[in-house]
Amino acid sequence: MPVQEKERTAVENIPGLRNTSATQFVEFLASLSQETHRIPDPYSYSVTSDGELFSPVGQCLVKDTIDDKISPLGQLEYQAVLAIEQWAANNKEGVSVWISPPKQGVYSASKIIVQEIEYEEGIKKIFNRAIVLDFDEKQCMKLAWNLTSFSSNKPIFRNSDEIRATPLILNTQKKPWIDILEKLIDASTIWTMIRSGEDKQFKKEALRQAAIVQKQFFTDQRLSHSDQAKVAVIQMLGSGSASCPPRSGSRVGTAFQSVAGSAVTISSRGFVESDSKGERTFPCPACGHINERPYEGYVESCQNSNCPNPKAVRC
Repeated sequence: MPVQEKERTAVENIPGLRNTSATQFVEFLASLSQETHRIPDPYSYSVTSDGELFSPVGQCLVKDTIDDKISPLGQLEYQAVLAIEQWAANNKEGVSVWISPPKQGVYSASKIIVQEIEYEEGIKKIFNRAIVLDFDEKQCMKLAWNLTSFSSNKPIFRNSDEIRATPLILNTQKKPWIDILEKLIDASTIWTMIRSGEDKQFKKEALRQAAIVQKQFFTDQRLSHSDQAKVAVIQMLGSGSASCPPRSGSRVGTAFQSVAGSAVTISSRGFVESDSKGERTFPCPACGHINERPYEGYVESCQNSNCPNPKAVRC
C-alpha cells in the first residue's frame, strides 16, 4: 500500500477510533493491521444456550450490532448469520466457511471467514479466522462451486447473492479443514502461518502494539487529533487495502462486517447522534448504502452516486 493509501485508510478509521472504548479500539486496530498485512485474523465468539453468537469484546450478541437487515444486501447477509447460529446451536463440532465476494461501494476486496466449533473449559465457542483473498467475483464463484463438493449442506450457487446468503458447512471427514482449502486456494504463505500458529502470534503482537497506541495517543481527545496519532496508526498498517472501508454514518454496517470484525466494527464518523426527528442513519432500500441526514435536516435522495433508484430514499 503506498503511503498515500495508508494515510487514507488511517484517516478514514481514526474518527471512529476516537469514539469507542479502549478494548474495542485495541481489537479493531489490531484486526485492521492483520488485514492490511494480509495475515489471517483470529478471534473467538461464545455460543449462548440458544445458539446465538456472543462477542466477548463488544459484550453483546453479534446480531445485535448489525444495523442493516432490510436492504437487499442486508437481508442476504443476515440470513447467513442466522444460518451460522443454527449450525452452531445444533452441532457439537464442525467447520463452516462464509465467502464474501467484492461489492462496489461496500467491499473493496473479497474475504472468507472460517469458523470452527471448539470448547474452552466446557464452554462452546466459535473460533474464527477472517482471511482476505483479493479474489474477483468470478474467482469467488469458482471457489464456492469447488467447496460445495466438500460440504454437507450442498448448496447450489447461481450468483454472488446466493454465496453471500449461504455459509458452506464442510464435511471434513475428520481431517483438518485447511487440507481442503489448501487444495483450492493458492496462498501458501497464509496456510503456512495457520499451520504453524504464526497468525495467532502476529495477532497477539498487534494487540500489544494497538494497546500502546491507544494509551499514548487516544486517551486525550486533543492528542487523538494530532499528527503523531495519525502516524502511530499508519505505522501499524500493511501494504494491502482494507476489505471493508468504513461506511459513513454506519455504526457497524453490514452483517458480514460484524461477524468478520469481532463485532466491534466502527464507522468513519464514530457514533452519530440522533436529533428531534429520530435516527440520522438509515440504509437505502434500493442499494443498501447507509445514508446520514444532516443534523435536524433531510435527505432528498440516496447519497450513493451509483444507486439504481436514488429516490427510494427520501427522509
